[in-house]
Amino acid sequence: MDASIQQGRYLIQLADSLIEGIDDAQIAVEPQPGLKTAGWLIGHLTTTADFGRHLCGRKAICPREWRSLFTPGTQPSTDASTYPPIAMLREKFNAVYTDLCVAAAEADPSLLAAVNPYEPARNPFYTAGEFVAYMLSGHLAYHVGQLSAWRAAVGLARNARPDNLAA
Repeated sequence: MDASIQQGRYLIQLADSLIEGIDDAQIAVEPQPGLKTAGWLIGHLTTTADFGRHLCGRKAICPREWRSLFTPGTQPSTDASTYPPIAMLREKFNAVYTDLCVAAAEADPSLLAAVNPYEPARNPFYTAGEFVAYMLSGHLAYHVGQLSAWRAAVGLARNARPDNLAA
């Protein structure tokens, strides 16, 4: 789990640098058909990581109504009013992921050894711990890549990487 937490911390900083500079009018922009919107990407990452926190024994941080907007299988909206304000999405993103790193490190081993309750992801992530590790690494990295592509597609200049992030 330690390696996944380390990767997660790196990716959280990278994601936050990509979120910076996005405004409320832009969060529902779909620059090309099929590309996810920034609002959906940030909300999806946040709610799924909040589920990861739940697997570690924590109570939800995200509002319950976000589930119907952002859980797997939902579709992005091109109506900006559908999404919470970007400041709230960013705040919750950082709060949820910061705590997920702590929760994963401190979780009761029996919680992490339990069968992953999200059945569609049991193969290949059979245990809750395997799924949490994936949320901190592969899942987060995949959607951070989409967010980076979204920025390029809408013409937002890339923000400078935080000083502590390697090239």
